[in-house]
Amino acid sequence: MIMQPYRKYLIFLAILILLSPLGLLLPHSFKAGDAWGEWSVKLVKEKTGTEPSGMKKGAAIYKAPVPEYQLGKEDGSLPGRSVSYIISGLIGTGIILILTFGAVKFTSRKKTE
Repeated sequence: MIMQPYRKYLIFLAILILLSPLGLLLPHSFKAGDAWGEWSVKLVKEKTGTEPSGMKKGAAIYKAPVPEYQLGKEDGSLPGRSVSYIISGLIGTGIILILTFGAVKFTSRKKTE
């Protein structure tokens, strides 16, 4: 089976996915606001007094497929939001794994021909 050599890595990824709600729970527990690095252009401007031009430009170009990692209401319960974080992690990791394994398969096939 193709996944057998990657079993330890996949288990590690699963653990990281299950721990992903810590980015939501810890700031909530310490009343720290948003998770580190999860800031909007508006929040950065509020905190620093300036809008980083690159951040503003990137925000205009890219729209997240699952904004705020929320599959339901943004103001939902903490356990519900935690489940949304885990599902978002699974979706994102799944997309990256599919693309990575697809690229490896595609490039290895080209070399053997």
